[in-house]
Amino acid sequence: MYGVLVLSLVAGAAQTLSGETPARASTQAEAAPAVTCQQLGKLDLSGLRDAPTQILSVTPVAATAQKPAYCQVKGYVSPQVQFELRLPAQGWTGRYVQLGCGGFCGFAAPDDPNHFLPGGCAPPDDGRVVIGASNGGHIGTDSRDGLWAHSGPQLRIDMGYRSEHVTALAAKAVIKAYYGQPAQHSYFAGCSNGGRQALMEAQRYPDDFDGIIAGAPGNNLTALAGEFFPWIATVNTDRSGKQILGPGKLPLLQEKVMAACDTTDGLKDGLIGDPRDCSFDPGELRCAASEQPNCFTAAQVDVVRKIYQGPVDDKGRRLFPSGLPKGTEPAWLGYVIAPPGQTGGLEALGLNYLKYFASWNNPPASFTLQDHRFDRRTFNELRRMSGIYDSTDPDLTRFRDRGGKLIIWHGWSDPAIPAQSSLAYYNAVTKRMGGEQATQRFARMFMFPGVYHCLGGHGPNTFDLFTPMYDWVEKDSAPQKVIASKKNGDQTVRTRPSYPYPLRAKYTGSGSIDDAANFTASMPSKRPDDRYPWVGAPFRSGYQQTCRWEGTTLKCTPSRSS
Repeated sequence: MYGVLVLSLVAGAAQTLSGETPARASTQAEAAPAVTCQQLGKLDLSGLRDAPTQILSVTPVAATAQKPAYCQVKGYVSPQVQFELRLPAQGWTGRYVQLGCGGFCGFAAPDDPNHFLPGGCAPPDDGRVVIGASNGGHIGTDSRDGLWAHSGPQLRIDMGYRSEHVTALAAKAVIKAYYGQPAQHSYFAGCSNGGRQALMEAQRYPDDFDGIIAGAPGNNLTALAGEFFPWIATVNTDRSGKQILGPGKLPLLQEKVMAACDTTDGLKDGLIGDPRDCSFDPGELRCAASEQPNCFTAAQVDVVRKIYQGPVDDKGRRLFPSGLPKGTEPAWLGYVIAPPGQTGGLEALGLNYLKYFASWNNPPASFTLQDHRFDRRTFNELRRMSGIYDSTDPDLTRFRDRGGKLIIWHGWSDPAIPAQSSLAYYNAVTKRMGGEQATQRFARMFMFPGVYHCLGGHGPNTFDLFTPMYDWVEKDSAPQKVIASKKNGDQTVRTRPSYPYPLRAKYTGSGSIDDAANFTASMPSKRPDDRYPWVGAPFRSGYQQTCRWEGTTLKCTPSRSS
């Protein structure tokens, strides 16, 4: 009887699973498992269509004071897409939440720091929702490691677009086997590279998830990792290989920027509402004579200007939509400026990308960022991989038509991925999908002043995006605002609303500026221009590729979704 039960569940999962989740299906009552956790160890998913899967281990995990009991399932989809699922032992709400992975990933545990939770908040039904995550199709020493891609074209493809799709297929098969019924609602949430993965799902595999949360997406990856990251590192490196602008001058820069731009939004609150309104020039900090602690050398001023500017070629043509906005300086240490004895985060990511997977053919082992050329020819060579790595297709028709909902969010003080990059993509989506009103029926953007890369920040940086997404998908109630909180330990010291872009939060003029209730939505008097002309503009459809092996030959052709 045991064998028959498991085989019937396996057959149902493998034969009927297509990756589709009914859009806005009715919410079911909380469900209990149909089989034991240990029985999942017998699950044979080797024949799962498009995602041949092997279960490696199943472990019943006892309840703790913080977490209810769950069944931990570890496995992989061929060749190396490792995943981990955590299935509630009781009280399952019928939801599946898959978490994207930051950096170049390499880790499958859902609670690994690279699997960012949007706004630092877990789902409201945490412990009663199935959680899943993958390693992006490879293992790594840390999220900056790219050596895995050195001689693995399939691993590049899996990291590029395949890993999250096949993880979703495998997860849904396991869920159906464990509970005896499919997930009623499926969600994806990721930030940074996980935000890129999120948009890749909406564009390539619109049937995988009902609701998608894309935070600070690195979706323009070929230009981001191939041009922007190397630019940030090289403009701050002198001929001897040393940093021109070190950590010691950052507090001065932060102070001067905030003093110049804090009130551009009409409120002195330690936040820059929209950095594009800030006209601070670092030339104001230039030393009159020799270098002093309270001023910048000419070379240091030039570094800051180039960081704000972003990568350009020798004719001044932009190789990425923007540079880092003003107001990101408090988070430069670690990302932009390397601490003593360490390598800056963007430098490490840029070098690993260019050395190991920016092209099907690797450069010499001796390659350094100083060998990189910021010119149109190099840009065009990098773009050859756009069909594998980039998720910049603005045509979300299939995702919209099947009832999918999308929230894109970005922190204005992000030091790793310029917020303007997300705004440029959202602008392209708006133009392609029939204008602002039509787009906001299924896709909305939220900006958060003072929030760093995916988490943290000097502004209100804790916010729940799962609840508004649940409500949008399951109740057709679109998010009108998101309340972000700033905490000091367990105490909330400030709250501030964020409204669907391009709306901004405006102080009503009375009450505490630390209380979100005293703010209202306001349309800027001058609408921002989010076109951001650069050599890769405009974002377009039809560039994405799907790669398959024909014997020992890899064939890449335009993808179905394009």
